[in-house]
Amino acid sequence: MVQTAGKSSIAEQIDDELFDDTIGYDDEPAVKTAGGLTLVERVQAATLYHLFNELWGVCIVVGDPGSGKDLFGNVIAYKVKRYFPWKRILRDEKPRALFGKYAGLFNEEVLVGDLAKMQEVAVGVSAVRKRDVLQQASDKWVTERGAVLLKDSLLYLVEYWHYCYRRDPMNPMNTTMGGIHKEKRHIDTLIIGSVQTIRDLDRFTCLPWVDWRVTCVRSRVNLTGFTYFVEKVKYDRRMDMLIPVGVPFPMSFDAGKPRNYIGDGKVILRKPDYRPETEEERVVLNVLRAGADDYDDIVHTLETDGDMTEDETLVTLKELGLKLPNRRPKFVVSYPCFFKLYNSKSPPQLKTRLKVAE
Repeated sequence: MVQTAGKSSIAEQIDDELFDDTIGYDDEPAVKTAGGLTLVERVQAATLYHLFNELWGVCIVVGDPGSGKDLFGNVIAYKVKRYFPWKRILRDEKPRALFGKYAGLFNEEVLVGDLAKMQEVAVGVSAVRKRDVLQQASDKWVTERGAVLLKDSLLYLVEYWHYCYRRDPMNPMNTTMGGIHKEKRHIDTLIIGSVQTIRDLDRFTCLPWVDWRVTCVRSRVNLTGFTYFVEKVKYDRRMDMLIPVGVPFPMSFDAGKPRNYIGDGKVILRKPDYRPETEEERVVLNVLRAGADDYDDIVHTLETDGDMTEDETLVTLKELGLKLPNRRPKFVVSYPCFFKLYNSKSPPQLKTRLKVAE
């Protein structure tokens, strides 16, 4: 059947209004990543992409001080920035220079003006209606200013309880995060928050929207090794707890291993006059003094021309370059590693002098 130009034009206009032919969540043919990645990095990128629901949702990282909560958030944020450079990275604290460029800060200080306006909206309102009024104000902020700020981003928040504290439900920041949680899919935002105890998180604005819980475990053998168990969860309002869904996915990082792709990737000798305390230190320092400054080259040289394994070389570099638990720091060498991406602000583990009666 032959159609007139006018009718064809009208039909095309209707189709444009009714249908969306762009790629959606369920029919994306492949994971798009940055160019120049190795095969291992492409596999890691695809794993992160599918594990975290195409990089949107809410993930809480749970653990005691020193268990590696900040490490997990910083490593995931860094890898997403590297593998998916179009994903905007927002944080609530400034990382170290090695982390590289990121979209900016998101915290209470940055939003103080907007939060003050939300608070004004609820002035004179009864306590019963205050939560609803603040929620409406925060929802409006999220769909307007927040949608522009957070669109297609990863938002990493240290001390997540501060933003959605159960004991402070009328805090405008709390209701703002509630609005963001509800819109997470529509604005393509992956939120990663660190917290010591889940009981601190608000059961109305936060917990119902949590998609993953990450449990942190620090290795007792490798002083810089951490394992994380990522599990899909669903909030049970009646029991007030997160219920696991499926099998946990383990992820492991050696935060003290040199990474050639961070910064310039160079291993630098900071104290040329340092006297080695072990034979391994003497051998590694001789290779560095000979001009080797790439971790892979150092390992290859010692394995090929010497008899030191990579494990021995790595342990020696850590002893020479890092501040290890219960070890005297030497700082003879410096090199980029995951530890160097951030400054940990986790509160210290408090100890009491009170003794439990036996």
